[in-house]
Amino acid sequence: MDITEEIDKHLEWIETIVSLLGSEKVAEETLPEITRHDRCALGQWLISEASTEFRDLPELESLKESHEAFHRLAGDMISALAAGDEEKAVDSEKRFIEKSQEVISHLQVLQERRTQDGKEKSS
Repeated sequence: MDITEEIDKHLEWIETIVSLLGSEKVAEETLPEITRHDRCALGQWLISEASTEFRDLPELESLKESHEAFHRLAGDMISALAAGDEEKAVDSEKRFIEKSQEVISHLQVLQERRTQDGKEKSS
């Protein structure tokens, strides 16, 4: 997995979700897709054998937890929007953005480790 590319995809996904706040109506079928942390590329990678490259890092488990919470908060935000509860939607958006920053931070740690390991192997 290209972690830098995954961070970019994550940021694009955030923009997509936040743009739904301005929508008049959110499709019912959108919610299950948003709340499932194992449907996106990052989620699929996190549950795959490929992520074991980082199994010794506590940040991997933290990333998994933050990523799941991130998707739950996205669902909360969209549910509140669908229910017409703008105050709850905005509150959920704030927590969603904070959790997103955690996800990115954990990904950056993994990227730094990969870079360090690559330098150590080439030395």
